[in-house]
Amino acid sequence: MKPVLSQSAPHIRRGRTTTHIMLDVLIALVPASIAAVWNFGIRAVWLLAVTTLSCAITQWFCLLLRRQGEFDASALVSGVLLALSLPAGTSLWAAALAGAFSIALIKEAFGGIGHNLLNPAMAARGLLLAAFPAALTGYIRPDAVSSATPLSAVDGPVNLDGWLPMFTGFENGSMGETSVLMILVGGVYLYFKGAIRLRMPVTCLGAFSAVIWIFGGSYGWFTGPVVPHLLSGGLMLGAFFMITDFTTKPTTFWGELVFAAGVGILTAVLRLWGPYPEGVCFAILLMNLAAPLLEYLTRARVYGMKNLLGGIRPLKRAH
Repeated sequence: MKPVLSQSAPHIRRGRTTTHIMLDVLIALVPASIAAVWNFGIRAVWLLAVTTLSCAITQWFCLLLRRQGEFDASALVSGVLLALSLPAGTSLWAAALAGAFSIALIKEAFGGIGHNLLNPAMAARGLLLAAFPAALTGYIRPDAVSSATPLSAVDGPVNLDGWLPMFTGFENGSMGETSVLMILVGGVYLYFKGAIRLRMPVTCLGAFSAVIWIFGGSYGWFTGPVVPHLLSGGLMLGAFFMITDFTTKPTTFWGELVFAAGVGILTAVLRLWGPYPEGVCFAILLMNLAAPLLEYLTRARVYGMKNLLGGIRPLKRAH
């Protein structure tokens, strides 16, 4: 009998390793990273370098302590995603601390890739928002003064001249949210490489748009400004690179759809009625916590058995 090799998730039915998948994600993040450097200059370079090095060094140190596992480039992905989720004016010491936290306590403490419950980059951003909010202030471009993300000023319909800079990247905001165009380029690359399925980003964006359209307008129901909300606040980065993470989402078809819809709805709810204008970070973390339950409720039915919330019981034999 041929031996079966058991490895940590993600489990992909093809001859590709986790490292190959992580390298594909890194390649997909190159366009958004280039846009960030173009938009924010040397600040973006420093932030990308600090978070990536912090994550990589922390993973290497954890692997050394555990004396098992190998460097699979997932820490590099977490570092880049963390940097792109932050404003360019973020303090470098805070970014380094967040990177170390994301790898040591969110991923490696639970056994490494395939075992973490939360998305490392989003958990690190959540740490900074909760513990060091002052370190995240200042959405700064080299040719602009410090200001809040444009999302905080969205109210009412926005014309083409208003949302086009959000799409192309010539706007303030977190480094990875400014150029939706470059995020979409990376998402298309991942799709054609077979690393993601479009049903999750489409479901997330669709559910988000529905809630914003119905409840987000200043002129009554069904008047919400959907387009500017879609193009700002890191939603696109989350939809294509965060919720599609193999480890922190359900693996079942319906579980994926409910998970993605939940992220979209929670993001819209937090934006409209929560204390933060973006909402993506906490929406993803909350749905990460719900992912095991969603997978349990939507798991494939076992032949001859009946799935019940109270357990699995045999079906009654027909007479």
